[in-house]
Amino acid sequence: MGYELWTSPVTGYRRHGTRLRDFNDSLGSKIRVSEIAESLRSCPAMALSEDVVHLLEVRDFDIAGVRTSEDSPVLGFVRREDLKSGLVQNHVQDIDEQRVVMSDMILPHLLERLGSISFVFVLSGDGITGILTLADLNKPIVRAYLFGLISLLEIHMGYWASIEYPGETWRDALSSKRMAAAARKQEERKRRGQHLGLFQCLEFGDKKILIAKSKQLRQMLNLGSRNKTDDLLGDAENLRNSLAHSQYDLSGHGSWSNLIALVQKIQAVISTSDAAVEARASELASKDMGALW
Repeated sequence: MGYELWTSPVTGYRRHGTRLRDFNDSLGSKIRVSEIAESLRSCPAMALSEDVVHLLEVRDFDIAGVRTSEDSPVLGFVRREDLKSGLVQNHVQDIDEQRVVMSDMILPHLLERLGSISFVFVLSGDGITGILTLADLNKPIVRAYLFGLISLLEIHMGYWASIEYPGETWRDALSSKRMAAAARKQEERKRRGQHLGLFQCLEFGDKKILIAKSKQLRQMLNLGSRNKTDDLLGDAENLRNSLAHSQYDLSGHGSWSNLIALVQKIQAVISTSDAAVEARASELASKDMGALW
């Protein structure tokens, strides 16, 4: 149980497409800033602030670039909330390097940048042409990446739980209520023609419990205490549910910085798990005495 996707139970061969590196190479590196950024709208430096505020409100923009003329490069930016009076040029803010990203920056690197700032400007061959805010992380292509990442985490959780709790010993770690829910799911799948073992019918929350209760797994995966494990995997489960139910704003009532930090922690756990899977695969492979080419 748990071997089919990851490694051969005989040779320890690690299957392609199961590593975090594979996931990021095939999906994360294909999502670039240019695919989720918006065009940057700019206003004249000599325009009246109240006129620009009206235009921004109509378009529901909070930020605008500033130019001296329509064809000139962007010289800075203004926030709508700062345009109280006078000319736009009196409220211009400089664009520092931290707020500038290349249009071909990949999503994982973008998330690192947005962990500390709420928006960035996009630089292409024509200069600064776009803007990307935290709200753009709600777009479908980003959601697909995040859901895939959490799915990979859940597969890792199931893999280690199946090893830590051999046979049917995992049953003792779950409440009768959760066992009953798994049994109902198994019966539902059976009616659909899917004959699954009960372990395969466990939910994310069930696997979270199995991982959190095992000191050995927590230490191996660098999860910390049981409470910290519950918090981290619980937050991952909440994000998974938000994605599954197409919640409009993934940050909910929390903060985007916390959500991005969560994604980075999930990446770290999967990376640690990958190394452990590789070590275990090597150990199994050392016992293989076969001769196939």
